[in-house]
Amino acid sequence: MKQRVKQLAITEKSVKKKKIVAVVIIMFIFSIIILGVGSKLVFQKICERRETAWPDLGTADDEQYEWLTEAYKIKQKNNEKIVILASDGTKLEGHYYERKKNAPLVIFFHGFRSHSYVDGVPIYKIAQKEKWNVLLVSMRAHDESEGNIFTLGVKERYDCVDWANWAAKHFGRETPIFLMGISMGGAVVTMSSDLDLPDSVCGIIEDSGFTTSTKMLELNCKSSLPKGMPVEVFKIFADVGIKLWGGFDLKEADACKAVSQTKIPILIIHGDMDNLAPLYMAKEIYNSCKSSKEIYIVHGAGHAENYKKDPEGYEKIITTFIKERVP
Repeated sequence: MKQRVKQLAITEKSVKKKKIVAVVIIMFIFSIIILGVGSKLVFQKICERRETAWPDLGTADDEQYEWLTEAYKIKQKNNEKIVILASDGTKLEGHYYERKKNAPLVIFFHGFRSHSYVDGVPIYKIAQKEKWNVLLVSMRAHDESEGNIFTLGVKERYDCVDWANWAAKHFGRETPIFLMGISMGGAVVTMSSDLDLPDSVCGIIEDSGFTTSTKMLELNCKSSLPKGMPVEVFKIFADVGIKLWGGFDLKEADACKAVSQTKIPILIIHGDMDNLAPLYMAKEIYNSCKSSKEIYIVHGAGHAENYKKDPEGYEKIITTFIKERVP
């Protein structure tokens, strides 16, 4: 009898253990499913291609209307469509506006989910006045360029190299090249500064850029959060999603690290009221830079508002920077 009771007790313990193991396995599988689905949703929201419509002139205020009218004019002006193959085979497209043969060339990179014509209004106007040439490019997964995934600087920094190499080959090594970008485009050009750029790249101009996309996501993830998702969960999903579904690691692209290893002169333009990419990021990049460097802080300017707040100062600092570095 005692032996039977003992056997029953052992059997009950065994059943309990099996139940616990089963529950653990189910919870593990459930967690994997949640992580997989959640990371996929967050990855799609952050990185997957999304066609962004041009802003509507009919709903624009006076300031926006004037800006967008300029952008539409630029789009319609005579230009040459340029198509290149990125190092990974992605077709990238840009539009070249020639003002004067053999003049300095500014290759301009727009912001995240924006358009080169819209973001490129200031540099186009400055270039026209100074008789420089401009190449307004569409970054991968934007507008006419191919690609379904935007890698937040990881692959785009190599696209900068591809564009610069194309320009050096097409126009000749004697043509001075300047890389310029705003917001995400600004981060991308600084992230490319330590790569194998042609010797004809004479300077890099960063407007409203940032240190890393990881920090930008941490600071601004609330706007990307699916309804009801806690911030910490979003960070986990974003990190896993980018690595799992995108196949890249945001740690590979770091503006501070890049500028600490470059010899190319850097100009940083930033607003002291920038809440998206705070001013301290611009200062970190400036302090990390080991090459010739300048920083121009626009008082009262929010994110990517530097030209709007201080058009004269903006034009002067860029014009001086380029003229001083043209051989």
